[in-house]
Amino acid sequence: MRSIYIELEDQVSLGRTLNLYEEDSQIKAILFFMADENHLSEEILKPFLTPISKPIIGGVFPELIFEGERKKTGILLLPLLFDLKTQVFDLSEDPEMYLSQLEEVQENSMNPMSSLFVFTDALSNRKEVFLESLFNFFGMNTTYIGGGAGSLTFESFPCIISNDGLFENSAVIGWGNKKMRLGVAHGWHTISSMLKVTQTDENVVESINWKPAFEIYKEVVEEHSGQKLTLDNFFEIAKSYPLGIEKLDAEMIVRDPLKLMDNGLQFVDKIREGEYVKILHGDIDSLLLGASCARESALSKLEKCMNHDTLFCIDCISRVLFMDDEYEKELNLLAKNKDVSGILSIGEIANSGESFLEIFNKTIAISVW
Repeated sequence: MRSIYIELEDQVSLGRTLNLYEEDSQIKAILFFMADENHLSEEILKPFLTPISKPIIGGVFPELIFEGERKKTGILLLPLLFDLKTQVFDLSEDPEMYLSQLEEVQENSMNPMSSLFVFTDALSNRKEVFLESLFNFFGMNTTYIGGGAGSLTFESFPCIISNDGLFENSAVIGWGNKKMRLGVAHGWHTISSMLKVTQTDENVVESINWKPAFEIYKEVVEEHSGQKLTLDNFFEIAKSYPLGIEKLDAEMIVRDPLKLMDNGLQFVDKIREGEYVKILHGDIDSLLLGASCARESALSKLEKCMNHDTLFCIDCISRVLFMDDEYEKELNLLAKNKDVSGILSIGEIANSGESFLEIFNKTIAISVW
């Protein structure tokens, strides 16, 4: 069933569409995504959500994708023809509570032919622990798809959506007895030798190979780029040089450097102390190749019972910032002969059993169900 895009000011259409979904016996659940720019407040949005008995999950994201086009404002609704067993988690609670909360609601959700939607507050410092709990509970046979919600201002606000409204520092999941097919890729390639992360503090890598992290990073990037890396131009140059965490038999996990912290590097998501990393580089062509690989990987696994005409896309907003006006090429590539809708997220969650459940950056995930 096709997605619906609603202009932000057209609240009459929002109410009418949700009511039609509520009355349609074929529709079992709803994905609800809202673009960050001028998004509706909880006071306005909640009266639309609470009367709907069918499960609603989603979030507020930097931008949306609707039928192959970027949308900086508005609401995207994706009706699902399978039921979801949903749950909202307060990520400020003790992480030891996550498993017990899962056991209360999801006790029979262990079918290996199942999938799990996961949307988290991108700024929560406990989202990694939460994902570990999900993986420990559902295991490797479940297919995971989702992303980090929030704003490019990196200021915290209620950005997770369920039937009960909007939530801050939270996560929402929806388990469905429906197998999905995934394609995950990024298009970045290595330009350095293997490096060891030797000291971290939360999202800051303080040392690499027992030397200040910026010193190691600066040396590699300046040699490759031919440019001097300074405090003033750091973000502009660093967006072309992320770090990649090596994983056996799985797609390399990319991490976005945001800014300098003394002689350390601050990232969007954590890199664990002791990890082995490489400095990466890419260009428009390599990222487009990555998007093509993700698309073809998902389509190559399709079964007859799946919707062959529709792709659900979770693309990293930092890929858009990197590609700028050229990002239209990626959307055109994805939308060739397909209806493509989805979100531009702050971190991507995707796993179909290849490895441990992780948060990606600068990566694209394509899902079909």
